[in-house]
Amino acid sequence: MGRMDTIREQLITLVKDDYEDEKIDKYSRVFVRLKPQHIRPVTRLLVENLDGRLVAISANDEGIHGFDLVYHFDFSHQEKGLHLALKVRLPRKKPVIDSVTEIAWSANWAERELMDLLGISFEGHPDPRKLFLPYAWPSEEVG
Repeated sequence: MGRMDTIREQLITLVKDDYEDEKIDKYSRVFVRLKPQHIRPVTRLLVENLDGRLVAISANDEGIHGFDLVYHFDFSHQEKGLHLALKVRLPRKKPVIDSVTEIAWSANWAERELMDLLGISFEGHPDPRKLFLPYAWPSEEVG
Protein backbone atom coordinates (compact mmCIF):
# COMPACT_ATOMS: atom_id res chain seq x y z
CA MET A 1 0.00 0.00 0.00
CA GLY A 2 1.46 3.35 -1.10
CA ARG A 3 1.43 6.64 0.79
CA MET A 4 -1.49 7.97 -1.27
CA ASP A 5 -3.54 4.90 -0.35
CA THR A 6 -2.96 5.67 3.34
CA ILE A 7 -3.89 9.33 2.83
CA ARG A 8 -7.01 8.41 0.84
CA GLU A 9 -8.13 5.91 3.48
CA GLN A 10 -7.79 8.45 6.28
CA LEU A 11 -9.53 11.18 4.26
CA ILE A 12 -12.50 8.92 3.56
CA THR A 13 -12.67 7.90 7.22
CA LEU A 14 -12.73 11.58 8.23
CA VAL A 15 -15.21 13.00 5.70
CA LYS A 16 -17.20 9.84 4.90
CA ASP A 17 -19.74 10.39 2.08
CA ASP A 18 -18.51 13.95 1.51
CA TYR A 19 -15.46 12.59 -0.34
CA GLU A 20 -17.02 13.84 -3.56
CA ASP A 21 -14.52 13.14 -6.32
CA GLU A 22 -10.93 12.17 -7.04
CA LYS A 23 -8.90 12.63 -10.21
CA ILE A 24 -5.26 12.16 -11.15
CA ASP A 25 -3.73 14.35 -13.84
CA LYS A 26 -0.95 13.51 -16.31
CA TYR A 27 1.66 14.71 -13.78
CA SER A 28 0.40 12.21 -11.16
CA ARG A 29 -1.08 14.96 -8.99
CA VAL A 30 -4.14 13.81 -7.06
CA PHE A 31 -7.14 16.16 -6.92
CA VAL A 32 -9.84 15.54 -4.32
CA ARG A 33 -13.08 17.54 -4.15
CA LEU A 34 -14.48 18.18 -0.68
CA LYS A 35 -17.24 20.24 0.87
CA PRO A 36 -16.09 23.54 2.48
CA GLN A 37 -16.93 22.49 6.05
CA HIS A 38 -14.18 19.85 5.91
CA ILE A 39 -11.24 22.12 5.10
CA ARG A 40 -10.06 22.65 8.69
CA PRO A 41 -10.29 19.03 9.90
CA VAL A 42 -8.75 17.73 6.66
CA THR A 43 -5.91 20.28 6.80
CA ARG A 44 -5.28 19.30 10.42
CA LEU A 45 -5.16 15.62 9.40
CA LEU A 46 -2.80 16.25 6.48
CA VAL A 47 -0.43 18.60 8.33
CA GLU A 48 -0.42 17.31 11.90
CA ASN A 49 -1.04 13.57 11.46
CA LEU A 50 0.35 12.81 7.99
CA ASP A 51 3.21 15.37 7.85
CA GLY A 52 1.94 17.06 4.69
CA ARG A 53 3.10 20.54 3.73
CA LEU A 54 0.63 23.16 2.55
CA VAL A 55 2.61 24.88 -0.19
CA ALA A 56 -0.03 27.10 -1.81
CA ILE A 57 -3.68 28.03 -2.06
CA SER A 58 -5.01 29.08 -5.44
CA ALA A 59 -8.47 29.89 -6.74
CA ASN A 60 -10.31 29.62 -10.02
CA ASP A 61 -13.22 31.93 -10.82
CA GLU A 62 -15.85 29.58 -12.25
CA GLY A 63 -18.31 32.32 -13.24
CA ILE A 64 -21.90 31.66 -12.12
CA HIS A 65 -20.76 28.45 -10.43
CA GLY A 66 -18.66 30.37 -7.87
CA PHE A 67 -15.02 29.86 -6.95
CA ASP A 68 -12.91 26.74 -6.75
CA LEU A 69 -10.29 27.03 -4.02
CA VAL A 70 -7.38 24.63 -4.44
CA TYR A 71 -5.22 23.77 -1.44
CA HIS A 72 -1.92 22.29 -2.64
CA PHE A 73 -0.23 19.81 -0.29
CA ASP A 74 3.18 18.31 -0.89
CA PHE A 75 4.26 14.88 0.37
CA SER A 76 7.36 14.50 -1.82
CA HIS A 77 9.56 14.28 1.29
CA GLN A 78 7.76 10.98 1.96
CA GLU A 79 7.16 9.69 -1.55
CA LYS A 80 8.72 11.19 -4.66
CA GLY A 81 6.31 13.37 -6.62
CA LEU A 82 3.32 12.93 -4.29
CA HIS A 83 1.18 16.04 -4.51
CA LEU A 84 -2.41 16.30 -3.25
CA ALA A 85 -4.72 19.16 -4.18
CA LEU A 86 -7.96 19.67 -2.28
CA LYS A 87 -10.64 21.44 -4.30
CA VAL A 88 -13.45 23.25 -2.52
CA ARG A 89 -16.33 25.03 -4.31
CA LEU A 90 -17.60 28.29 -2.80
CA PRO A 91 -20.72 30.16 -3.94
CA ARG A 92 -20.27 33.45 -5.78
CA LYS A 93 -22.72 35.42 -3.62
CA LYS A 94 -21.12 34.70 -0.24
CA PRO A 95 -17.70 33.07 -0.68
CA VAL A 96 -16.81 32.24 2.93
CA ILE A 97 -14.63 29.45 4.30
CA ASP A 98 -12.74 28.81 7.54
CA SER A 99 -9.14 29.96 7.68
CA VAL A 100 -6.50 27.23 8.02
CA THR A 101 -3.74 29.66 9.04
CA GLU A 102 -3.71 28.49 12.66
CA ILE A 103 -2.99 24.93 11.42
CA ALA A 104 -0.66 25.75 8.53
CA TRP A 105 1.00 29.17 8.83
CA SER A 106 1.91 29.00 5.12
CA ALA A 107 -1.77 29.79 4.40
CA ASN A 108 -1.47 33.27 5.89
CA TRP A 109 -0.51 35.35 2.86
CA ALA A 110 -2.35 33.16 0.35
CA GLU A 111 -5.62 33.68 2.23
CA ARG A 112 -4.97 37.44 2.44
CA GLU A 113 -4.27 37.59 -1.31
CA LEU A 114 -7.51 35.77 -2.10
CA MET A 115 -9.44 38.08 0.24
CA ASP A 116 -8.10 41.10 -1.65
CA LEU A 117 -8.21 39.84 -5.20
CA LEU A 118 -11.38 37.71 -5.26
CA GLY A 119 -13.33 38.85 -2.19
CA ILE A 120 -13.25 35.42 -0.55
CA SER A 121 -13.66 35.65 3.22
CA PHE A 122 -11.54 33.40 5.46
CA GLU A 123 -13.30 33.29 8.82
CA GLY A 124 -10.97 33.32 11.78
CA HIS A 125 -7.97 34.64 9.87
CA PRO A 126 -5.58 36.20 12.43
CA ASP A 127 -4.62 39.22 10.28
CA PRO A 128 -7.20 40.08 7.59
CA ARG A 129 -5.57 43.37 6.58
CA LYS A 130 -5.43 44.12 2.87
CA LEU A 131 -2.22 43.35 0.99
CA PHE A 132 -2.75 45.12 -2.34
CA LEU A 133 -5.91 47.19 -2.37
CA PRO A 134 -6.39 50.44 -0.45
CA TYR A 135 -8.00 49.94 2.96
CA ALA A 136 -11.06 51.90 1.87
CA TRP A 137 -11.75 49.55 -1.04
CA PRO A 138 -14.54 49.07 -2.07
CA SER A 139 -16.56 51.06 0.48
CA GLU A 140 -15.45 54.48 -0.73
CA GLU A 141 -13.88 55.99 -3.77
CA VAL A 142 -10.12 55.99 -3.95
CA GLY A 143 -8.73 58.99 -5.74
